[in-house]
Amino acid sequence: MIMQRQGTSELRPDQVRAMAHGLYYLAEIDGITEHEKDLIKSFLEDGKVDLNLENLAKLPLSIEELSFSLDTMFLRKTFMKISFLLAKADGEISAEELAELRRLAQALEIPEPLESLARDLEEKTLE
Repeated sequence: MIMQRQGTSELRPDQVRAMAHGLYYLAEIDGITEHEKDLIKSFLEDGKVDLNLENLAKLPLSIEELSFSLDTMFLRKTFMKISFLLAKADGEISAEELAELRRLAQALEIPEPLESLARDLEEKTLE
């Protein structure tokens, strides 16, 4: 069961690392671009986490660790929305990326279909 935490609205370092790792993993699916690397580096810097991207590349993504760190549904949905944006950063979402986005959403027990999250994200972008 996912508990809602009270308190700070900032991400903890473990949450920033987990999200960055998931983003890097997703970006590697169709070949990570310099733009995608820059976006992930910026995310790490904004989260005040010093982590070398090459270290992320060496570690397999653990869904269990991702689920543990992203311990609220809000964080899980936020991660999926960021993941969707990153997948789209190179101009298109490949079939492989889309399949992995669906797998991650299912593994994180997100009840809404991926398309619903993407549509919600696009509507907010247009506002």
